Amino acid sequence: MIPRNTGLIVAMDVELGLDRLKGLAREIYEYVDAFKLGWYQLLTIGPGGIAEFSRDVGKYVLVDIKLGDVGHVNSYVVSKLGRLGVNGVIMHAVAGEPNVRQAVDEAKRIGLDIFLLVSMSMGGEIYDKYLEDNVKMGLRLGVAGFIAPATKPNIIKAVRGLAGDRQILAPGVGPQGGKPGCAIASGADFEIVGRLIVGSGNPRLQAMNLVEAIRRPSC
Repeated sequence: MIPRNTGLIVAMDVELGLDRLKGLAREIYEYVDAFKLGWYQLLTIGPGGIAEFSRDVGKYVLVDIKLGDVGHVNSYVVSKLGRLGVNGVIMHAVAGEPNVRQAVDEAKRIGLDIFLLVSMSMGGEIYDKYLEDNVKMGLRLGVAGFIAPATKPNIIKAVRGLAGDRQILAPGVGPQGGKPGCAIASGADFEIVGRLIVGSGNPRLQAMNLVEAIRRPSC
């Protein structure tokens, strides 16, 4: 589970070299509970850069590649990511129970968290149709939590009603349409914010303002 202080996770959806990426992380460090790394980092700084970032930044690191392959591939990817020192991985629920199970089993073996994506911040109609089934599957398999979008407060409320005390992480705040603070008001534990912070002229001020919105949640 992600230790909660501010309720803010920052998606580092920006093409920066490792030194500049770590500089950005230091700039907003005090306002952030976790950093989300993904394809920008894999294709810019590579696995070695992710390992160095994870070692040096001193926060929970969540990798978002939306893993959703067959079971043995999922298990392999989780194992390799664990060696980079990251703490959690996001994967697609629609991969199906046997394939998700192998990822979760490997994650548990090495002490990694799996967060299961059960709805998309844009589109995702098929996901929403099978929301209850996917959440219940995640609960059976023992995932750490769920990804439910800030753009769909009703989905967050539904996931919270099913998920008990499992953590809910809500992306889509900002350019995709999610209002800061609304996901928390709807039952999420964390709001994931990317471009609104990392694409701004003053990331530190933006992060501070978002934390204030999270502390006074409303829709």
